[in-house]
Amino acid sequence: MKFTILVISVMFLFTGCAVKSVDDADKPASEELVEPKEPVEPIEPAQGVMPEMPSVKMPEIPDVKMAAIPDVPVETDSPKGNNISINQVVEAGCGQCQFRMTEKSGCDLAVKIDGKSYFVDGTTIHDHGDAHADDGFCRAIRQAEVKGEIIDGRFKAESFTLVK
Repeated sequence: MKFTILVISVMFLFTGCAVKSVDDADKPASEELVEPKEPVEPIEPAQGVMPEMPSVKMPEIPDVKMAAIPDVPVETDSPKGNNISINQVVEAGCGQCQFRMTEKSGCDLAVKIDGKSYFVDGTTIHDHGDAHADDGFCRAIRQAEVKGEIIDGRFKAESFTLVK
């Protein structure tokens, strides 16, 4: 890349184009033009060697203040008192065995909605077969079509149907 810039710079000088340096930025336009005194022949670099680039004074960049971005939680908590209606297909399984929930000891039905797990009220883990069978809620996460509300951090199911 340095070689390409050097060749382009030499071509501008050779063709008589105006060249403006960073140091000349505040000079009037009449003083900006630099005319070559004699034609300049491009210098071929040695095989595998990049020619040195002339030092260029970089303009100073003022300090930029970044706006503070507030932390946004990845998961949305369901504070007590906020009810959220749900009517969708969700992941269902044992809260303790599959979703690693610790609020309650023992196996109990839970659903995962938008990345957050909720214990289920309105149906139980035993209403849907043997929880410890190969396809049971303690050994597998299943898909379920649910309708209900999240109230006080728990899913209150109006309907709960396993998807085959």
